[in-house]
Amino acid sequence: MAYEEYVSSKEAMLILGIKSETTLIKYEKLKKVKAYRPFGNRKRYKVVELLNIQSKR
Repeated sequence: MAYEEYVSSKEAMLILGIKSETTLIKYEKLKKVKAYRPFGNRKRYKVVELLNIQSKR
């Protein structure tokens, strides 16, 4: 299994270039981005997926 890097909501917002956590939640609801909970109950986002979304803009 390959190592997957996860980032917090704030780091995900920086990668995507958005300023509001509300926008990040909206992206989740629209299924543009997927939140994971690999380390307990805190949301994390895969860097690879975020970079893929960002490159499509």
